[in-house]
Amino acid sequence: MKLPTIPTMLLSFCMLGTFACSLREHNTRESDLTKTTVTAQLERNNQAMIKATTSKAVEDILALYADDAMLLAEYHPLVHNRAIIRKYYQEIFERQDLLDYTRETIEVLDFEKRVIELGLFRKTFTNQEVHRGKFFNVWEKNTDGHLQLKAAAFGYLHPIEDPAPLVIASIRDEHPPLQPIKGVEIPWEMEAYTALNETLVMDRNPVRSANAYTLDGSYFPFADTLKSGRAELLKHYQAYYRHPAKIDSIQGWTYNYDVVEDGYIRYTKFYVDWTVPGFSGNTQGTGISYWRREADQSLRLHRQIGLHIHQD
Repeated sequence: MKLPTIPTMLLSFCMLGTFACSLREHNTRESDLTKTTVTAQLERNNQAMIKATTSKAVEDILALYADDAMLLAEYHPLVHNRAIIRKYYQEIFERQDLLDYTRETIEVLDFEKRVIELGLFRKTFTNQEVHRGKFFNVWEKNTDGHLQLKAAAFGYLHPIEDPAPLVIASIRDEHPPLQPIKGVEIPWEMEAYTALNETLVMDRNPVRSANAYTLDGSYFPFADTLKSGRAELLKHYQAYYRHPAKIDSIQGWTYNYDVVEDGYIRYTKFYVDWTVPGFSGNTQGTGISYWRREADQSLRLHRQIGLHIHQD
């Protein structure tokens, strides 16, 4: 048997290296193409949402939603019903006359079957009132690669002095905040992290609350701007826990969830009883969170939005 000469072996290695480089370049180009396609679709969908909202075209905005979509609109319970989503937009469009509406995507997290889109919006009404807000969308990738809204959550970057014009009372009253989704079995580790979160809220420990996030985690709190990174999250929780409130009880759970490559996307509800000196009450709300699995296999919050349900 004749062994290959050194030059022949070098040539073979070079050809193999060229093939590997070519394959890497192809995969990179394919990845970039996928990212570009997703970004382009998101831009088109946002423009379609702007056009439908300003022209009050309910069916056009509803076309962006998947058949089993969830809507988490500020001041409302989580809605998992296409007919109710239609009702929400019909009533809101009747109340609002817009001069200008802009939307800006600030981050895209692309998974095999889901896309998380974080962004900001600004609405200017004919009475000159301005609402600045944020959104957390979860898009579902169809078999043909098109994106439809699996869940849309949106709130505001500032307190709203009079939320009443933004509240569809019939939707709020018909959907109890503690109502679970039927037929969904929640993974045990997700239940464990829900229990841990409840403990963190009860303890009101800012360091532990901030450490529940990844190092580059971010949070859209109720009526506030984006908090990014552990240091900023720590400042947020330090300020938040200074309020003299005692948490009497808390219930929080996963309403539904998606499995992604490195963790979970959770669709959540919560109910909190609290007491401050001379007064007691409760807060109800919803949210979406993306829990990312870390190198030690633990789950930490990576992206989150929190919303409140308005109570008269």
